[in-house]
Amino acid sequence: MFLSKVFIAVTLLFTLNLNFLPLHAERIPIESIDEVVTHVRTLRETGVKAEDIGVILDCHGVVTKETQHATPHTLKDNILEALNYFKEEGISVVIATAWDNLDDVVQNAIVELGLGHFFDVTSHQKSELEDFSAGCEGAVKLRGYKNGRVVALKSVTNFDTIRYFRMKAFALEIAYPGRVFSHICGVDDDICNLSIIEKTFSHTRHSSEGCSLTLFHLTTPAVVDLLPVLSGFGLSPSTSQHPSTQVPSSHPHPDLPPTVTTQHSDHESSSTDYEREQFYDGYGSNDE
Repeated sequence: MFLSKVFIAVTLLFTLNLNFLPLHAERIPIESIDEVVTHVRTLRETGVKAEDIGVILDCHGVVTKETQHATPHTLKDNILEALNYFKEEGISVVIATAWDNLDDVVQNAIVELGLGHFFDVTSHQKSELEDFSAGCEGAVKLRGYKNGRVVALKSVTNFDTIRYFRMKAFALEIAYPGRVFSHICGVDDDICNLSIIEKTFSHTRHSSEGCSLTLFHLTTPAVVDLLPVLSGFGLSPSTSQHPSTQVPSSHPHPDLPPTVTTQHSDHESSSTDYEREQFYDGYGSNDE
């Protein structure tokens, strides 16, 4: 009888805890940053404090119309109005880029567009590669660059030669150390970036405190179905079958290495393909 009561109590406690774990992020396809602003307004109207809301923005394709890094850049429609609203409301906003040359991004895509004051960046700063700790008790080890509230982060793993800076779920922790948010919004035009945010978010300090995550996939009218490609990256069927798993045809994941066309035997695999598989399936599971 005693063991039965203990089992019931443990089961109930586990069930209640599940309610506070964001196992699956809500993912919303949008055509304009205005829809993110509307979402934040709704949160504010329902009583959520501004300091409890954090927004993670991608740079290329969200802040700029250009989906690849090149000069000159042009502002995405209504992004300036959105940034002004976030600043006036006191919403915490960070730019998390997947590009490894952060200085080039900051200077040519942030400063040149007059957005530096939104993100406290230092113009012409030479950023040094840094080591960061994130997650509960600093358990997640990251490496990357930071200028103000513009960051490029990657996981420190046994496959450290992989240069993809896609650990965007931890951007708010690095930009706002010591802050814990109850609501986080991630905005990206790349479905792979959003999938990585969703998979890694459970390791963030915010998630451990019961934070909710909403992902916005900013699409364009010209889209192509990349479900076969995504399945090759090892993404789960539930992720691949989501209606928002489409990306602009002009943005075929430019920061991924080119597909290797060399023929291999059944027992051979290219290092590029191997790195892709390890990166998308591992997500820092081998962190040292």
